[in-house]
Formats: sequence, C-alpha cells, structure tokens
Amino acid sequence: MGMTNGASRYDRNILLFGKDGQEKLRATTVAVVGCGGLGSPLIQQLALLGVGKVSAIDDEELDETNRNRFVGARHDDPVPGSKKVDLVCRLVNEINPDVVVDPIPDSLLTERAFSAIKAADFVFGCFDDDGPRFILNELCSAYSKPYIDLASDVPEAGRYGGRVCVVRNGDGCLICLDVVDMRDVNYYLASEEQRKSEREIYGIAREALDSKGPSVAPINAVVSGLAAMEFMVAVTGLREPCRLLNYNGHLGTVRVSRDDPAADCYTCTHVGGKGAEANVERYLSMSHLRERRRQP
Repeated sequence: MGMTNGASRYDRNILLFGKDGQEKLRATTVAVVGCGGLGSPLIQQLALLGVGKVSAIDDEELDETNRNRFVGARHDDPVPGSKKVDLVCRLVNEINPDVVVDPIPDSLLTERAFSAIKAADFVFGCFDDDGPRFILNELCSAYSKPYIDLASDVPEAGRYGGRVCVVRNGDGCLICLDVVDMRDVNYYLASEEQRKSEREIYGIAREALDSKGPSVAPINAVVSGLAAMEFMVAVTGLREPCRLLNYNGHLGTVRVSRDDPAADCYTCTHVGGKGAEANVERYLSMSHLRERRRQP
C-alpha cells in the first residue's frame, strides 16, 4: 500500500519505534467490533498510527444520546439515518486516506463479521455486554487471533474507570482472567423459554435490573488509549503488552494486574487453536440471539 500522504507523515512515529515498526503497522489488518463510545476513539488512534486496514463491525445507528462521546459524529449527522460504521469510515478517510476501511453494518453474530474477524491480524472488542464479549473471546481463541477487549465501568456512585485485557499467544483468556460475568453470559445465551423459567423462579427479569449508566468521553478516551498503546507495543515490538490493565479513574491510577490465569480453563484447553473444529460458528445458528438483536 502506498503512503499517499508522504513518508513525513509518520516521522514522529518512526522516532519512537523505527521504520520497521511503522511498516509492521502498515502491514496489520485489525477488526473492531463495536464502533461507539469506545470503538470510535480507538479507530481514530489506529488511523493516526497508520495501520493498513480496519474492518469496522457494528449494526447500530447513531442516536442523540451518543453525541456526547462518539468521535467523528457531527452536529448535523441525521438521527436516525447515520450508521456508526459509516461515520467511523468517514473519520478514518478524513484523518488518513492511506488506511483502508471496510464498514460492516452487521452484528457480531453474522457470517460476514466472523469472516472479517478470522481474516484480521488483531481483533478489538468494544462491547457493553458480556454475552457478545464471551463469544468473541471464544472465536479469537479458536482461531488464535490476538484479542484486545475494552470495557468502561461505573459500578457505583463515586467509582468509575475501565479495563483493557490483552489475549494472545495462548496466555489466558477473558474467562480464566475472570473479567467476564458468566451469569450475564448464560442469560444472554438463554432462549426465551429459559428466560421465562428464570423469571418464574426469581420473580424479576434480569433485563429489568439493567439500565444504561454514565458514559463520558474522557473515560472512554483513556480506555481506548490504553488499548491502542498495548496494540502498538505488541505490533512494533517496543515491549510485551500488559495482559490486564485496570483504570481507576476515581483514583487517577492504572494498575497492571499480576494475577495468573486460572488453571484448567476450558476455553484455553479445548477451544484455543482448534479453528473450525471448535465450532464457534454454532452461535450463528442460534436464531433467538439474532431475533433478540433486531428488537428495539
């Protein structure tokens, strides 16, 4: 791929990680699943770094509540009518036309999204929910794709921040690093009949307990910046990426987790590196997941 902006565009990058590092970035294809409050600032930074290609995967459109944190959205972008993948595609083209962008206006649970992920050199997950996060972790483990998972979090009043988890080279996954709530995953995967049974037992639907919490640009910028940093050092060889970073915004700190992955992880042992044999594609045939995704 030619550098239409001239080599000098990357001079300050090259001063840090050299021409070889810049060429490695140029040769890298990334897939970003989720192009909203976390995904859009992440994609902005990937374009500035000068990656070769970005597959942007998201089936949602911009809404009015996204405008406080969606990088690249303009005040006059119509709502409804503006697909998030089209907005980040425009953003990348305005920043760096060297970068190829493939906008995929589909959810994770589509053959097109799965194909783009399997074709990528690095995968980023920018989800609000642990259900799709669990599936993407399994897919990347099966096909040995380096996976960087981003999350912002405001668990209670006075506490806010997020985390970045880097899964690569078989060194743990989101499950054995204990960053996924399996109760949420199981509920996400459950059929409507199974959900009905749970409501009858517990007397309240789990979704009734869920509400959209705070989400602000500065927190998302820090989390996406940490993810872009770990990607940059991994690709260019500046250092080994940190496996798990916890950002405590209320304390103004970032903590590097030294915890080892739990032993005997099923995903790492029985799914990792198995490719098609792992049959992660089974999720594509779960019609209740697709239908639920289509509901407003």
